[in-house]
Amino acid sequence: MSLAQGTFDTDMLRAFVGGFGEGVNDLHCEIKNLQLIGAVDISTHFCRKSCPLAMVNDSTYHAGVILIPDVHKVVAFLKASKEPTTTIRHVGSQLTVKNGNNEYSTPTYSDIISNSTVSRATIAIKGATENQWSTLGRANLQCHGTSTMESFKGLESMSKVVGKDAPVRITVDDGQLTITAGTKRGSRMSRQADIDTDFKGFCEATFGSHAPKLFSLVPSGDCIVHMGDKSAFVIESETTPTLLILKHQEGVDQ
Repeated sequence: MSLAQGTFDTDMLRAFVGGFGEGVNDLHCEIKNLQLIGAVDISTHFCRKSCPLAMVNDSTYHAGVILIPDVHKVVAFLKASKEPTTTIRHVGSQLTVKNGNNEYSTPTYSDIISNSTVSRATIAIKGATENQWSTLGRANLQCHGTSTMESFKGLESMSKVVGKDAPVRITVDDGQLTITAGTKRGSRMSRQADIDTDFKGFCEATFGSHAPKLFSLVPSGDCIVHMGDKSAFVIESETTPTLLILKHQEGVDQ
């Protein structure tokens, strides 16, 4: 019977489990190399991040797969937890999360929806890193540069001004990156973001109203950016092993 177990800082574990974006209701993770690693791939985005194990003297560590069938229930349990560390354990088809004297357990299943295409996406990402992100799968990525996540924080206010369902368009034109919320025929609000790039051409990609919140999945600090015209916007954190790929949503800005 398979066993995976690790102890984590409670606040960090809560942020990790609930930190993969809208539309993610379940999670496939793996404990290895003294950290919990998770990845999701859904229609709007791909996200991969990790959470380090807590160095607790009496904790037991077992590498292996952790399946979370309902991230919202686990996050709710962790929000109500008072102890600074939490142990998460997966045995067979049972998940157990223990904080102090409180314990949450639930049956699990192997068909994790958010993980169904992660292996295929991982192959594409491996190929992208090997070709220095000139392509991602069949999509070309023309623009490459560096920035800071502070340039992409607080964009939720744009959606509040122009409408909560407003699409978000990212444009790079002659080395200038602009983020615009709103439809082409309606009200719009834009912000220029700092980017250091040698790209002097034009590329543009459009995303749904989920985009501002997705930027918050990447922690503060320096980042590397890759972008393709009508394909994807990629952010690699330089401070943590976090990768976020926003997928172009055709037609949402009409």
